[in-house]
Amino acid sequence: MNQKIKNSFFISILLVTFGCVTAVKKPSNNVIQNKSGAMSLKIGLPIFFPFVPDRFATKVYILKLSKDKKTYAEMEMIESTFENRDQVTFFNLEPGEYAIAGFYRQNESSNQTADLYIVLDDASIEKSKFRVKEKEITILGIIYCMWADDALNLQGNQLLLSKKIAPGIENNTAEVVFTTLVGGRTRQVRIEKITKIKNSIEDIESFKPTLKEIVEGTSWQKYFTNI
Repeated sequence: MNQKIKNSFFISILLVTFGCVTAVKKPSNNVIQNKSGAMSLKIGLPIFFPFVPDRFATKVYILKLSKDKKTYAEMEMIESTFENRDQVTFFNLEPGEYAIAGFYRQNESSNQTADLYIVLDDASIEKSKFRVKEKEITILGIIYCMWADDALNLQGNQLLLSKKIAPGIENNTAEVVFTTLVGGRTRQVRIEKITKIKNSIEDIESFKPTLKEIVEGTSWQKYFTNI
């Protein structure tokens, strides 16, 4: 085997083993709302096996906090703009205080596909609060969640929030168990809690290369002052 073939073979092995970097998605809406900001994060389930990537959300739902509303379920809910390389980003957010209500991710195995809609418990919603500033992208870092106690028993705020995040999906524990056994596709809402937030300077900086690629060549490129 000559050197050129060896090199090609080695590169192929690397691509299969570690994958390749996907091209960035661009915002479909480049209209900047007056005095708006943005937010970016990764949120999902940690996987503790070597070489197996963590399972991050592709959609996130946040609440615009308001002193006029008594419960989280009464507050305005906003869905993320798009996901790119596991980073979920919101554009055109009004400056102010927000919190994370929940998120969506898809799990696939050899015989099952599960659409998972996650609602955070009240303590985690409180823990997730953040502030958006005009002309800045607030980077929350990497947030890890695990099953909350009594995760399938939707009540109170979590039941009401689930109806906004995943309307029409009930607490379908029996269906989830059946689909796990025989295969197919299921949808489930469950409650999770935040177990860890990685937001060191290094973690925050790791978001910026992708964010710069996202806004490059768009009207957002010169708008944000902190990336």
